[in-house]
Amino acid sequence: MLQIGYDLLGRENPPPGYHSASENWRIHGIGPEPTKLRPQFISCTTKFKLYFPRKGNQCVYDELSSNGEFSYLIWAGSIGLQEFYNLAVDKCEKNRVGAGDIIRDAVASGLPRMDWWISLKLRTAPQFNKTAKPRPKINDESAFAAWMQAKTDQAARAYKLARQAAQDANASKRPAPGQDHPDQAPTAADFNTGNVLANKLLSIHRPNTKYERKLPVFIHPTEDNRYIPLTGAVLDIWATALEKSVDGVSLYSPPASIKFEKVSAAKRQRLDDDRPRRKYSPTSDSDSSVLIQPDDNLMRKYVKFVIKPEKRDAVLQILDQHNIVHPKLFKSKTITEEKMSKWGLSDGIVAQLRDNVSRFDKNPQ
Repeated sequence: MLQIGYDLLGRENPPPGYHSASENWRIHGIGPEPTKLRPQFISCTTKFKLYFPRKGNQCVYDELSSNGEFSYLIWAGSIGLQEFYNLAVDKCEKNRVGAGDIIRDAVASGLPRMDWWISLKLRTAPQFNKTAKPRPKINDESAFAAWMQAKTDQAARAYKLARQAAQDANASKRPAPGQDHPDQAPTAADFNTGNVLANKLLSIHRPNTKYERKLPVFIHPTEDNRYIPLTGAVLDIWATALEKSVDGVSLYSPPASIKFEKVSAAKRQRLDDDRPRRKYSPTSDSDSSVLIQPDDNLMRKYVKFVIKPEKRDAVLQILDQHNIVHPKLFKSKTITEEKMSKWGLSDGIVAQLRDNVSRFDKNPQ
């Protein structure tokens, strides 16, 4: 009797069809680039204050305000301005009876004038911050489309970051020619966006036995006696903040919720022994309780200060791609000359950027 057997150990890992077409492109670079990203939802936290003419006396206006804030979701790019108005009006009516009719009448007639003030907490879209000038609003289709596009652009940047990290991880795990290690092949779980961002953090912030025996660490950019042990929980928090594009968070700037630790006396002694003797450190009198806060305007001033006009735009673009959001980051131990050269910056530009931070600090801005 003929028996047909299957070599389960010799199968492809993962088997054909295991990854979707978009996953194959993101992880392996196989096939066409996906034309659509996964849906991007915006959680709209809303409140309103309406002034409308009193019936029978058009010279007197009454006020109707929302019962606190309320939230609802919209799918970025799936609706137009009028559909958004209709959705928002329905939610306003549920929050406060009578508000819906007032808003509908004002939208239809144009009187009284209505302003739809909005904001978006994205470092990559400062024009939609609450403090932006002029104050952002969506009173027309073009403004609404720009608001939606800011969210989809942020999602595309996060997608590309995750894709590159996934492809880097895949390349590092791929067996050498002639070797067969199917049990070590990457699995779908390896390419969860949070996982690949956490792996990217680990590739940048390496273990340092002066701080922790086994754990990788993030060292404060200007105070080397303060650090963060990169435990699994810390990596999860940081990766999640990166995925959500939390304001001020980058691969070189952790979320404010993650607290720094101070080195012990013994570790402090080891650091002092290893540190070159010097009379003055430009960062020695900095406020150790304050993290470096992103400042895009200051970065533009610094690049203008040290780089020739014809090269400034290209340099700023490269620095933005690598989340360099403050001149002091050039003094960080993790931002090395070798690393900056790999970004595509020439040796001269690297030297200018790294060597003039203190001079810039002393120069009136």
